[in-house]
Amino acid sequence: LTSGPLIPPANVTIDGSSAVGLSVNGNGTDRVFVIDAGLDVTLSDLVVTNGSGVQLAGGILNYGNLTLYRVIVSNNLMTTDSGDFWQGGGGIYNGAGASLNLIDSTVSDNNSGYAGGGVYSFFDTYVLVERSTISNNVALDVGGGFRGLGDLVIANSTVSGNVSTAWHGGGGFFTDGVTDVINSTVVDNIAPGGTAGGLFVGTFTEAAAALNVTNSIVGNNPDFACFLAAFGSGPVSLTSGGGNVFTDATCNPVDSDQVVADPGVGPLQNNGGPTNTHALESESPAIDAAILGACPATDQRGVARDATCDSGSFEFVP
Repeated sequence: LTSGPLIPPANVTIDGSSAVGLSVNGNGTDRVFVIDAGLDVTLSDLVVTNGSGVQLAGGILNYGNLTLYRVIVSNNLMTTDSGDFWQGGGGIYNGAGASLNLIDSTVSDNNSGYAGGGVYSFFDTYVLVERSTISNNVALDVGGGFRGLGDLVIANSTVSGNVSTAWHGGGGFFTDGVTDVINSTVVDNIAPGGTAGGLFVGTFTEAAAALNVTNSIVGNNPDFACFLAAFGSGPVSLTSGGGNVFTDATCNPVDSDQVVADPGVGPLQNNGGPTNTHALESESPAIDAAILGACPATDQRGVARDATCDSGSFEFVP
């Protein structure tokens, strides 16, 4: 792109499936896509890269209803000269009232000069992350992978290697909404010492915040897997739905959860399917450990889950 971002004027689907590897490049000078409020836009089989935005969104700025299907959002940059809580989104910024669906997609290697290295979702928003990977994103404030102030569902997905350099939430920093993590793998995320490298849920106002974790792996995220912070007057909760594998006891484990030293996952790599995953090692405690009624029919790769399904986003097949 040489004359600014692509801004769809109406409802549209942009399908790059017949041009394998098609990349839309922001030229390091502007965002790649801007989606206006009220529009329904679907992007499929594209790479969104090298975007640059100030205060909001390095790659995609969304105020509408956006679906990304088999899309890679990578190597985008959001900068600011004076950070504030509403700023961020190295890869994607989901503005007030917007919805975002990430399906079989990857958000990786993006950088935010404030919050939300991968994805930032503002008040009154909804995000669905399904069979997708959020990896190796960096935030200079909080929320290396995610910064969420709305409702968010992370299902059958991987959150890995993200970094929050200032405070909590290497994997995610969630307030003012409900976040559900289901059959997902949240590992190897990093935050400063004494904070949650994994998942933070808190409230700073009278608004409520909730984090629910079911059938997932939350491990190897120093110093804490989870952190609950009631800094405001609003109610805040951190609830395990069972079937989880944790590497410490900070995510409020219940009887059907396991707290272990090693979750038994391999490196983030191509294990089949459209996105990178952490395969389960043959002795992983996550094998056959999930609550059966809550398991999706397939894993992140599209591989069928068996009758005694595994915790996390990857189903081990002997």
